[in-house]
Amino acid sequence: DAPKLIKPTQPVSTFNMRPLVRRVPIRGRPYTLSYHPFGSLMCNTYAFICNSTNKATIIDPACHDKLEFSQLESFLDGRDVSHILLTHGHADHVAGVSNAVDRWPSASLCMHPLEGENYILGHQHSKKFGLNFPSKLPEPNHALSEGEVIHIGDTIRLKVLETPGHAPGHVAFVDEDKSDDNDGVVIIGGDLLFRGSVGRTDFFNSCPEALMASLRRLYEMYDSESIVLSGHTTPTYLKNERDSNVFVSMALQRPEEWWIEETKRHGWVCS
Repeated sequence: DAPKLIKPTQPVSTFNMRPLVRRVPIRGRPYTLSYHPFGSLMCNTYAFICNSTNKATIIDPACHDKLEFSQLESFLDGRDVSHILLTHGHADHVAGVSNAVDRWPSASLCMHPLEGENYILGHQHSKKFGLNFPSKLPEPNHALSEGEVIHIGDTIRLKVLETPGHAPGHVAFVDEDKSDDNDGVVIIGGDLLFRGSVGRTDFFNSCPEALMASLRRLYEMYDSESIVLSGHTTPTYLKNERDSNVFVSMALQRPEEWWIEETKRHGWVCS
């Protein structure tokens, strides 16, 4: 006889279909760092917890679903979230902003000012991905700028690095403190660089030239041992992408004009 289907004992959702808490094992750092892939596009939400204080920060709250958000809330376990940081304003990365602001109303909501249009259009774009979050998102109350350092507790310092291309006001957050001279930095890169790919540039306000320039700048500034924590997929290292990622190779070895023409000729869409 054919096997009988067993009815689930709880509602099927993204919350109970996959493990959502994934700790990032980074040695010698004074904090706990985890990432949580949320939503239909598996967008990574990052959570930093300062080990010596009760402070925490969230980067790209993607958890529109209440069950997913409760999982993030449980992980933070009563910590004082001082900042909600956005790498950019695309719908998948801001789907849980309302949930986060409602839960931690005193937290600073931080975004680059050039992302205002993407952020405002988030509800319209969200419908394409089945997110359908509130039509009016909370207004950011802190404008991020190049070189600014965000302090979380007394041990976490995240430097703001402007990385336009995928989005005009896209930024990365970088922990430049090293445990020793052989270590690289920790880069929360949003949709700039992924394992095996880069952020797509076929959106209405994307710019392939800017994306290539941002990639080159990243490699000029930081050691190849640096870890990259992306907006999608699993962590990688700058050295791995330099050696195996065709888009990074083109960014580092070819002029911008060549990359743009090849993208058009082949119809490539990254990400």
